[in-house]
Amino acid sequence: MCRRTADRRLVKRMAISKLKKAIAVETTFGTYRLEVFLGEGGAGRVYGGVADDGSEVAVKILAADRASREKRGRFKNEIAFLARNRHKNIVTVIDHGVSQGEIEGPFYVMSRYDSNLRGLMQEGIPPGGVLPLFSQVLDGVEAAHLQGVVHRDLKPENILFDRRSATLAIADFGIASFTEDIVATLVETSPRERLANFQYAAPEQRAQGRPVTSLADIYALGLMLNEMFTGEVPYGTEYKLIAKVSKELGFLDAIVGRMLRQAPDERPATVGELKGLLERHQAEAASLQRLSRIDGTVISAAQIDEPLAQQPPRLIGADWKGGRLTLTLDRPVTGEWVAALQRMGSYTSVMGKDPSAFSFRGNQASVDAAEHQVQAVIDHFKTWLPKASGTLKHLLEVSAQREEAQRREQLRREREAEEQRLRVLRGIKI
Repeated sequence: MCRRTADRRLVKRMAISKLKKAIAVETTFGTYRLEVFLGEGGAGRVYGGVADDGSEVAVKILAADRASREKRGRFKNEIAFLARNRHKNIVTVIDHGVSQGEIEGPFYVMSRYDSNLRGLMQEGIPPGGVLPLFSQVLDGVEAAHLQGVVHRDLKPENILFDRRSATLAIADFGIASFTEDIVATLVETSPRERLANFQYAAPEQRAQGRPVTSLADIYALGLMLNEMFTGEVPYGTEYKLIAKVSKELGFLDAIVGRMLRQAPDERPATVGELKGLLERHQAEAASLQRLSRIDGTVISAAQIDEPLAQQPPRLIGADWKGGRLTLTLDRPVTGEWVAALQRMGSYTSVMGKDPSAFSFRGNQASVDAAEHQVQAVIDHFKTWLPKASGTLKHLLEVSAQREEAQRREQLRREREAEEQRLRVLRGIKI
C-alpha cells in the first residue's frame, strides 16, 4: 500500500464525517473551502479543507452557540499565542477571521496534520522509537512554558503528527493559562469550572481552588510517556511498568514515578529538569549495561589453529643442480614457521648448513651444497621439521597468553572506569 493511500485511510479514520456540502470561510487575505468535519472539543469544532493555493488546512471554529464571553477570551488568547509561534513542535496559526455564513464564529487556520499521538499509539510505537518522539513533545511543551504558557490539557489527541516530516506538534491551547505579557484578553477561571480532560488531569486539577501550574503538564507528560510504551494510562500504584515492555528502558519507570507524584512540588520542577533526568538516567542505564557486558565477556584459553604448528610439513622431493640443492615440502610454509625454524634452539647441522643458510619460497627450500654434502644436508633438514613446528606452537601459545592477559587488563581498566563514571552520575545533584 502506498503512502498516499495509507494517509487517505488515516484521514478517513480521523474524520467523523464528510460534509454534505463544502463550506467556504473567508479572511481578509484568503478563502478556505471546508470539506470534512474532524472533531470538536468543549467549545470548538475542527474542519479539514483546502486553501486558495491547494494546500491542506485545518480550521478551528469557536461554536457560536457555545461561545461565552470567557470562551471567546480564551480563543483570542490561543490565536494570539499560536499566531506568533515559530517552534516546529507547536502548531502555528497561519490565518484567522470571523465566519458569518453557514457556520458562525471566530476561527483560525493551521496546517493540516495526518494524525496525532493517539493514532501513533494505536498503530504501535516500537520501544526504541518512543523517546525520539517524546523528546519532540518535551521540546514543544518546554517552548510554551518558557513563554509563560501552561497547556493544562495535554493528551495524545492534542499532539498532532505530520508523517512527511515525522514531526509532533502541540495543539489546542484552548484552556491554557497565559502570562500577562502575552495575554490578549484577561480570562478568569471559575472555581467550579473543570477545564482539563479528566483522564490526563493532575490531582490538583481535580480539586477546587488548588493552583494549577506547569507541574500539571509534567504530570500529564508522565502519563503519556508510560502509555506510549505500555498502551495503558497509569492509575494508582499497580500500573503496568515500562520495564515489562522494554528491560533496557526500564530506567524510565523511576522517572515516570516522579512525574506522577501527587504533590506537585515533588515532581521535576521544569521540562528542562526532566530532560536532565532522562539524560542522566539514560547514561546510568547505558553504564550498567556496559558493566554487564564487561562481566559477561568470556576470554577463553588460547586455541592454536595454525596447521603448521599442529602438523609439521613433510619432505616429499629433492633436486640438485649446479651446486644448488632444492628441497620440496608437502605444503607451503609461512614466514612465522621459517622464523621458528631459525629460533628452534638445539639442532644438528652439517658443514655450516644451519637453518639460516636456507632460503624459502612457497613449498621449496634451497641451499648451496657440494655433491658429497647433499644426503647429509637432507638428513639433517628432515629432523628440523618437527622441531620448527613445535617451536612455532610454543611461540604462538606465548603470544596468545600475552594477548589474553592484555585483554583481561583492558577489561579491568574499562570496568574500573565505568564504575567510577556510574558513581559520579549517581552522586550528581542538580
